[in-house]
Amino acid sequence: MTKKCSRIIALIMLVIGVVFIFIALNNPQASFPWSNVVTYIFYGIYVVMMIVLFIAPFKRKK
Repeated sequence: MTKKCSRIIALIMLVIGVVFIFIALNNPQASFPWSNVVTYIFYGIYVVMMIVLFIAPFKRKK
């Protein structure tokens, strides 16, 4: 994956995350059908994937 492609995907993920948070804050009646632990695990995986895509292009080849 190229640097540009990785950063574009990470930027799209960031925008989707911000939009999701904005919508979630404006709709407090909505919820997921599973426990909060599962939700936090999904959020964590999403954030880790986004950070990896932002950082991955900076790794140097040996």
